[in-house]
Amino acid sequence: MILGQADDYSLSSYIPNGLTAIVLTIFVFVTGGMTYDGFKLFIQNGIGRKTYFRSKVYALALIIVLGEAINLVYGALYQRLIGKSGTRLFGLSVLYGDYFKNSAANLLAVLLITLLFIACVAVTGMVIGTILGLFSRRVQVLLIVGIPILMFILLIVLVVLNDQSSLKLTWLWQFLVFIIGVVNDNIHSGHLVVYAPMISGSVYIAVMLSIAYYLTLKLRVPR
Repeated sequence: MILGQADDYSLSSYIPNGLTAIVLTIFVFVTGGMTYDGFKLFIQNGIGRKTYFRSKVYALALIIVLGEAINLVYGALYQRLIGKSGTRLFGLSVLYGDYFKNSAANLLAVLLITLLFIACVAVTGMVIGTILGLFSRRVQVLLIVGIPILMFILLIVLVVLNDQSSLKLTWLWQFLVFIIGVVNDNIHSGHLVVYAPMISGSVYIAVMLSIAYYLTLKLRVPR
């Protein structure tokens, strides 16, 4: 501004469209993963495991809904004040924003898919945190460091097997694209089937919540 070159800079280059959504997603993952300390506090004050689990789920659900409301306000302001022409309110609109002929239906569908996606991240954090809560601090550190390394090695092995042997993993790729709404090779971006991530996301959340609930009942406070 002092040099008279403020017009050469654009806020859109420095402030991402989905800034609040990124923050919310990371927050619910970390909060969902923080299990043992909260469990220890509540269990020592007479609150049961089932009540603790339900309260955590309700709290995360409320955070997700309120956080998404903030995302909507931020996205609308960004779209009007900062974004370039064609900026979408939701990042996932690039994939699902043109499925219906009605713009309101498209908006509601993408909003629901976004909520489900953030909820999937939250329940994943819950399962990871609950698993870690079953072990001592030392074992937790070993798991946090060791599991990503093992997963990376496994990924390399699978890639090698896929390229150099008759074992082809095309079915895995086809399954992954199917659950996000890619039903054929001719489908265009923005027209992916919105019902696919709704169903797969709901099933994933139900399964992960069941796992987290079962593991929560196994938590113990060491004497």
